[in-house]
Amino acid sequence: MAAQLIQPGDRVVARNAFGHENERRAITGVVAGQDFPVVWLCPHEEWEAAAKENRDPEGVPFPAEDVRAVEQTPA
Repeated sequence: MAAQLIQPGDRVVARNAFGHENERRAITGVVAGQDFPVVWLCPHEEWEAAAKENRDPEGVPFPAEDVRAVEQTPA
């Protein structure tokens, strides 16, 4: 799934500056950053805590080109 199709709440994989990939949750879809498109991400634990506490999750922006959705298998 392309970064443009990412929606808030989607499970994603983000590649960091060292080339490691980490699973996160998308807080936003692709949005304009200061210099390039980004996707705001947070850890799964933060996503769940924010939902339980009825608040917006806190996260960090990643370059959209370094974020991809996790493939979901039908149940």
